[in-house]
Amino acid sequence: MKVQQEIKRGAIIVFITKYSGILLGLVVNSVLARLLSPAEFGIVGIVTVFITFFNILSDIGLGSAIVQKQDFGNKDFSDIFKISVLISVVLAVAFALLSYGIAAFYGDKVYIPISQLLAIQVFFSALSIVPKNMLIKAQAFKTIGFIDVGCAFLTGLLAVVLAYQNFSFYSIIWRSIAYSVLVFALYFANSGLKLQSGISFSGIRGIAKYSSYQFAFNCINYFSRNLDNILVGKFIGNAGLGLYNQAYQLMMYPVSNLTHVITPVIHPILAKYQNNKTVIFQEYIKIVKILAILGLPISVFVYFSSPEIIHIFLGEKWTEVVPILRILSISIWIQMIMSSSGSIYQAAGRTDLLFTAGLLCGAIMIVSILFGVLYFKSLEQTAVLLVVAFYLNFAVVFYVLINTVLQQSVFKLYALLARQIPSVVILILAYLAEANFAKDWTTGPSMLIISLGIKLCIMGMVTAIFNFPLIEPYVKKLSALKSKS
Repeated sequence: MKVQQEIKRGAIIVFITKYSGILLGLVVNSVLARLLSPAEFGIVGIVTVFITFFNILSDIGLGSAIVQKQDFGNKDFSDIFKISVLISVVLAVAFALLSYGIAAFYGDKVYIPISQLLAIQVFFSALSIVPKNMLIKAQAFKTIGFIDVGCAFLTGLLAVVLAYQNFSFYSIIWRSIAYSVLVFALYFANSGLKLQSGISFSGIRGIAKYSSYQFAFNCINYFSRNLDNILVGKFIGNAGLGLYNQAYQLMMYPVSNLTHVITPVIHPILAKYQNNKTVIFQEYIKIVKILAILGLPISVFVYFSSPEIIHIFLGEKWTEVVPILRILSISIWIQMIMSSSGSIYQAAGRTDLLFTAGLLCGAIMIVSILFGVLYFKSLEQTAVLLVVAFYLNFAVVFYVLINTVLQQSVFKLYALLARQIPSVVILILAYLAEANFAKDWTTGPSMLIISLGIKLCIMGMVTAIFNFPLIEPYVKKLSALKSKS
C-alpha cells in the first residue's frame, strides 16, 4: 500500500506539470505549424535525429544508474559531474565537426551553421544529466516539473516571436539552445550538488556494469527509433520528413505524455524493492492495467479523429498527415504499455536483459524501416510496417520481462488486456454510428471543434461505463461534497 501511495503521489505531481507542458507544447507547435512550412520542419527534424544520438552518448547510462545506486554520497555525485563536464566538451566539439558530414550526406550546406549552433545545446544537455537525476533520485518531481514547464513557456514564446520575425527554422534552433541553458542552470541550482576537490573514478566503477548495458540499450533504441527519420529525409525529402515527423509527434503525445507521468516515478520507488521481484510485478501489473484502460480508447479516438486533429492543430496545408497518423494511431496503446517496461528492467537491476530484448526489438524495427523507405518508398507503407514491428516487439519485451526477469507468467498480462476488448468494440461501433450521423455536417473550424468534442465525450463515456469501479470512489466523494454544500 505504501508503494502505491508513493507512486500515486509522485504521479499526480508529474501529471499536473506534464499536462501543463503538453498544452503549452500543442499551442506553440500549432502556431509554428502555421508560420513554417513542412520543408522547414523537415530540416530541423534531420538535425534533431543526430542531437538525440549525442544526448544518448552524453548519458552513457549514468542517469538511471544514479537513481538505482542507493549508497551514493556527495563525493560520488561531484566526481561523476566533473566527468560529465569533460564528456560534454568532447561531444559539443564532435557535434560541431559532424556538421560537415551531415551537410555532405544530405547535399545541403544549411546543416553546417545549424549543427554548429546546436553544439551549444549538446553541451548544456549533457551537463544537465547529473543534477536532473539527483532530483529524480530525491523524488523532487514538483521541482523538475516547474523547471520544465517554466522553461518550455519562455522558450516557446521566444520561438513564436522569432518565427513572426521571419527567422524561419532558426526560431526552433534558438528555442532548443535557450531551453537547454535555462534547464541546466535551474537543475544545478536546485539539485544540491556540491563540487568537492579532486576527482575519483570509484563512483563510475561502481555503476559501470549497470550503466554500460543501459547505454548499449539506449544506442540500439535510438537507431531503431530514428533510422526512419534519417532515411525519409535522405530518400523522400525534407517535405516528406516534415509530414512524417508531424504524424509521429502527434502519435507520440499520448505515448510520452501519459506514460511519462508514471515512468519517472516507477524507477526511484521500485528500485528499493530490487531484491523482491514479486512486489515489483504486483505493483507493475496495476500500472499496466491503468495504461491499458487509457491507451486502448485513445488509440481508437485518434484513429477516428485524425482529420479534426490535423486541421485544428496544424492547419489545412498538413492534410497529407491524416492517413499517416491514422496508421500510427493503431500502435499508441501498445507503445504506452511498452514504454513503461524499461523502468521495471532498471528497477529490477536487469539492464543486461533490457539490452538483450532491445537488440531483438531493434533488429525488427530496422528491417521494417528499410523495407518501408527503401523498397516501398512510401510514408504510409513505412507507417504500416512500423506498427507491425511495435506489435512484435511487445511480445518480445514482455516475454523477457515477465517470464525471465520477474519470474511470473506473461499470460497474466494478456488476460488483463483481453478484459478491455469489449469496451474497445463498443467504442468503435459508437464512432462508426457517429460518423454516419455526422456525414452531412458542413465543414468549418467551429464544426471541426464540435466534432472533436463529441468524439472525446463518447470516449470518456464508454471508458467510464466499462471501468466504473475505478472511478466509483471519486464519484462518491463528489456526491458527499455536494450533499455537505
